[in-house]
Amino acid sequence: MTLETWLAEWLKTYKALYLKKSSIERIKYTIKHVPTWLNEKKLRELKAYDIDKAISQCKLSRTRKYVYYVLTNALKKAYRLDLLDFDITAKIEPVKHKPKKGKALTKSEQIAFLRAIKGCKYRNLFEFYLYTGCRRSEALSLKWSDIDYKFKEIYIHGTKTETSERVLFLLPPIEEILKRQKKISGNVEKIFPYEKANVSHIFKKYCPTHHLHDLRHTFVTRCAENGININVAQRLAGHSDISTTLQIYTHVTSEFQKQEFMKFKL
Repeated sequence: MTLETWLAEWLKTYKALYLKKSSIERIKYTIKHVPTWLNEKKLRELKAYDIDKAISQCKLSRTRKYVYYVLTNALKKAYRLDLLDFDITAKIEPVKHKPKKGKALTKSEQIAFLRAIKGCKYRNLFEFYLYTGCRRSEALSLKWSDIDYKFKEIYIHGTKTETSERVLFLLPPIEEILKRQKKISGNVEKIFPYEKANVSHIFKKYCPTHHLHDLRHTFVTRCAENGININVAQRLAGHSDISTTLQIYTHVTSEFQKQEFMKFKL
């Protein structure tokens, strides 16, 4: 059995049944970065050198991390199933990747951004991100059937973990956003029937110093600034680990303390 054949079987048999669609797509995309010369090798002929070389050929550290994750997980499973004579992953050097931290829009940037997008096709979507903290895919997969106008709730289908499945509250500003969007999208099933790539691309035009995901970071920052309980903010954002929320809260608190201390005089 070649590595290529095993990766396909590993994904279909041992991963696809337990992962969300977005995670499966990410693994498929990662597998495409495995070079042909490695894919064509038979499992029992693989050497740690081969795996390490293939990973090192990835230009971006983030891609190297994903390729490392996919290959080591697939090969560990192969070893447990006696498809390999020994655990080759024990000899593979772990990949280090330091993800870039999100950067919330300042109050002035937020005001300028909201003013700039008033005539934009994606205005309602961008405002929805700011008011809900949703991930890009979460908002784009949202359907009108997920809105409960009677109980004023929005059901968010999480795209990452089980904890990302959550219910948000239909605040008046959000209801107004959806009302405007209904006139645009009409009777289609999805509320925001847009392509992911287009959304991120257009956002950059209006906010070149930020990434689309920063709107989510902005939401959590505003929660902290408004004194919303951190556990509540964690649930609203769908963070699986409260440390993610805590990092933002700590930063906001530190900035506030600094501003307050600047008032100090002898």
